[in-house]
Amino acid sequence: MKAKNLGILAAEGFPVPKFIVLSEREEPDLSFSEKDFFAVRSNFSAEDGGEHSFAGQFLTRLNVKREKVEEAVQEVFASYAGSLDYKEKANRGKEEYCSQKQGKAEQGKAEQGKAEQGKAEQKKAEQKKAEQKKVESSVETVIIQEMLFPEKSGVLFTKNPKGLLSEMVAVLGQGLGDKVVEDQENVLTYHYFPGECLYQEGKLRDNYMGDEKDADLEKASRIRLENENFADSKKDHRAGTLVLTEKELKTLFTLGERIEQLFQKPMDIEFAIEGGKIYILQAREITTLDTHLPIRILDNSNISESFPGICLPLSVSFAKEMYYGIFTSLGRRFLGEKVSSYKELFQQMVGEFSGRMYYEISSWYDILRLLPFSKKIIPIWQGMLGVSNEEISFSKKKPSFFLKCRIAFLFCYYFFVSQRKMKELDRFFQERYASYTKQVEDEEDVKALFSLFLKMKEDLLREWDITLMNDMVSFISTHLYGKKTAFSLETMKPVRALSALKTVAGKHGLDSEEYRREKKSYISAYGDRIEGELKLETRTFRTNEELLDRWILDALETEKAGQDFRGDFPKEKYSLRKGYSEAEHSMQKAYGKKDSFEKDSIETDCSEKDCEETSRMEKPSEAKLRKSFLYRLAESSCNNREISRLHRTRCFGLMRQIVDKIGEKTIGFDVYYLSLEELEEMLFSGKDFSLKIEREKELRKAYERLPVLSRVKLLGKVDRDPLSGEIRVLNYESFKGKGNIEGQIGKPGKDEEHRKAGKIRQMEKAGKEDGDSTPRVFLGRGVSKGIFRGEVLKIKRLQEVSVAEAKGKILLSYSTDPGWFPYLNMAEGLITERGSLLSHSAILARELEKPAVVNIPNIMEELHSGDIVEIDGDLGICSVVKQKE
Repeated sequence: MKAKNLGILAAEGFPVPKFIVLSEREEPDLSFSEKDFFAVRSNFSAEDGGEHSFAGQFLTRLNVKREKVEEAVQEVFASYAGSLDYKEKANRGKEEYCSQKQGKAEQGKAEQGKAEQGKAEQKKAEQKKAEQKKVESSVETVIIQEMLFPEKSGVLFTKNPKGLLSEMVAVLGQGLGDKVVEDQENVLTYHYFPGECLYQEGKLRDNYMGDEKDADLEKASRIRLENENFADSKKDHRAGTLVLTEKELKTLFTLGERIEQLFQKPMDIEFAIEGGKIYILQAREITTLDTHLPIRILDNSNISESFPGICLPLSVSFAKEMYYGIFTSLGRRFLGEKVSSYKELFQQMVGEFSGRMYYEISSWYDILRLLPFSKKIIPIWQGMLGVSNEEISFSKKKPSFFLKCRIAFLFCYYFFVSQRKMKELDRFFQERYASYTKQVEDEEDVKALFSLFLKMKEDLLREWDITLMNDMVSFISTHLYGKKTAFSLETMKPVRALSALKTVAGKHGLDSEEYRREKKSYISAYGDRIEGELKLETRTFRTNEELLDRWILDALETEKAGQDFRGDFPKEKYSLRKGYSEAEHSMQKAYGKKDSFEKDSIETDCSEKDCEETSRMEKPSEAKLRKSFLYRLAESSCNNREISRLHRTRCFGLMRQIVDKIGEKTIGFDVYYLSLEELEEMLFSGKDFSLKIEREKELRKAYERLPVLSRVKLLGKVDRDPLSGEIRVLNYESFKGKGNIEGQIGKPGKDEEHRKAGKIRQMEKAGKEDGDSTPRVFLGRGVSKGIFRGEVLKIKRLQEVSVAEAKGKILLSYSTDPGWFPYLNMAEGLITERGSLLSHSAILARELEKPAVVNIPNIMEELHSGDIVEIDGDLGICSVVKQKE
C-alpha cells in the first residue's frame, strides 16, 4: 500500500524522494539514485489496510549506507517472518485465493467442452501466475528510498484521527521522524481549522540526547532557518529551527488538502523538511476513523449570544432539556403520530463542544426541510440567524409528499394565528410565573425544589413551541419587508428602566429609600437580564444586587467626570411631558405603568406615542409603508419574539433560584458542575460526584485557553483534547485566503453591489491620495443605518472594560448580548465577528440609532484597540483608516 500510494503521488508531481520496490527474491539495484544513504521501509500488504492495520509494527531502517542496503533489506523481510500471525494471514490468504481461482477455472472448463479445454487451461495458468506474482509482491516487498537529512519532520493528519473532521493536525519534531515516533524528541503540534484558526501546542525543552552515530543528523538539525513570524523564538536557536514558518505551514497544509482530494480519503502523511523544501515520505489512509458513526455539524451562530464563553454542565444539560421539550411539543403539533420518529432528532438540537454551546445545525435543517418552500426558507433562516457557512446537510431521509402537505396546511394556519397565540402565551406565562416565583421562594426542601422544577418545566413548555413558529414568521416577514427599520421593541424597556434607576440614584443616593424601592422594582422585572443570562451559573442582579449597585456607581462616576451618559433616547426625539420628572418618564417607558410588572407588554401607551412621533418625522411614503400588513406583521412578530426571549430569561432565572437554594443546602456552587440527571441522582440517592466535579473543573480551565470555533464537523460524539501545555494562537492572513476585501455574507442585489463597489473605489482612491496604496476593507452585514469614523475599542471580556471607556468609540467584539446595552449606548458604533439582522447587536444598534456592521469573519484578529476605522451601516462596510502602531 505504501509503494502504491507513493507511486501515485510521484506520478501526480508531488515532492516524493526517489524510490524502488524490491521483492524478497530480487537483488537491490541502486542505480536509480546517486545518493550514498538510503531508507529501507517495510511494505507489508496488510500494514496500512482498513480492515486490520499494522502500521508502524514492522521494521524501517534509516540512514543506511549504500553498501549496507542489502543487509537492511533482509532485516526488514525478517521482521515480516518474525510476526507469525501476520505471515500466516498472508500465506493463508494467498493459498485460499489460488485454490478458489483453480476451482472456478475447472468448473468453467467442464462447461465449455473439450474443444475449449486447452484454451481455458492456458488462460487459467496465466491468471494464476499473474495473481500469484501480484500477491507475493504485495505481501513480501520493501521500499528503498533516497535518504533525507531533514532539519525537521513529522506527521500530518488531514482529519483529526479522533473524529474531528474539520481539523488538520501536524505533529512536528526535529531531525528524523523516528525519534518523534519513539518519543525521543520533543514535538510541536499544529492544530489547523481551515477558515477558523491555527494554533501551536507545546514547547521545546533542551533535553535532547543524541548519540554519536546520529552526529550528522544532529548537525543537520541545527541548520538555522529565517523565521520572521516567531520573533521570540530567536531566544532559543533550537526552537527557531523546530517551528514551522508561515510559508512552510501554508505549503504543508496545502499539500495535505491536495493529497486528500487525490485519494478521496482522510490521510496520514509523513513529511520531512530538508533545505526548506517539504518532501512526502509516506501517505496512508487514516484507519482509526469509525465511518459508521453519524456526522455532526455544530454551529454557534446566534446561540453564542445567549450562552457566551464556557458553559458549566448544568447549563448545558438544562438547555438541551428545554430545546428537546419545546421541539417535541412542536412535533406533536405538526407531525401527529409521526413525532416518535423524530424523537432522537429533537434530543440533538443543541450540543456542547469544548465547553461551549452550539446548534446541531443538521438537526435544524432536517426540521426546516419539513416546511413548505423549504429551499426558499432555509436561506432566509440562515441569513436572519447569522449562519455564515451556507453548506446545508441533512441527517434524515426526505419527508414524504403527504407529510409535507399536512405540514404546509398547518404552517399556513399557524402563520396567520401566531400573533394571537403569542399574546395568549404572554398572558399564560405571566400568570404562571407569579405563581411559581412564590413557590420557589417559600420552598426549602431540596427534593421538593427539584420536583417543582420538573413540574414547572412540563407546565411552561406545553405551549412554548408557538415561539418557534413566531420566530419563523419574524424571519420571513422581516426578510420580505427588506428594510432596516427600528421597531419599538420590548428589548428597550430594560434600557429605559436602568436609565431611570441611575437617575434616581444620582438624585437621592444609593442609600436612599427611593433608590432601594426603584432597585427592587427593577430587579423584580429585569433582574435576570444580564450578559450570559441563559447560563445558570451566571451571577445576575437578582442573585447579587451589588452587581447592579456597581454598575450604577460606574455610570454616576462617568457623569461626574464630565461624560455625557445618555441613558434614554435623544431628547430632541422624545420630549418629556409636563409634570413628569425624567425618572418617572423613563420608568413609565420601561414598564408601561410605574411598578407594574404585569403590564409589561408591547401594548403600552408610550410605545404607541413613540411610533406616532416617529411617523410624523417620516416621509409620506415611509409612513404608508409602516401601515402595510407586512410592516405590521414584521413589527408584531419581532416584538413578540423579544417578549418571549425576555420570558425565557425569567424562566431560566427561576431555575437559577432553584439551583442556588439546592446548592446552599448541599454542595454549594459545585452543583453547577453536575448535569440534571446527576443532580437528581445526588438528591434522591445520595451519590457522591466529587471526583466528577473536579474533573469538570479542570476540563473547563483547559477549554478556556483554546480558540473559539464558530463551526465544527464531527464524527459521532467527540471533543477537542483539553490541552495542558503551552498554547500559542498563530495569525496567518494567507491561510484564510484574505484579500483587501473580505467577509461578504449574504447575496446583495445588483444595486447594492454597485453601491458597494463604488464605495470601495472611492476609498481606494482616497487611500492612494493619502499615500496608502492598499487600504484594508472588510465586508459584513449592515444592520443599522449610518456612517461613522472613529476609534476602535476591542472587547474580549466585558468585565475588563468600564462603561466610560466606551464613550465615543466603535465597539469591536465577537458578539454581544443584552448585557452590552450600557456600553453600546455610550459608543458611536458597533462591529462584531458574529451576528445577524435579528441579533441583539442589531436590535440595540437600530433602537439606539448607532451604525453597526456584524458578521465580519475573523475581524477580531484584524483590528485592535486604537485603530481608526469607518463603518457604513447601510452597505455593511468596515474600512481601516489608520492602524495604531
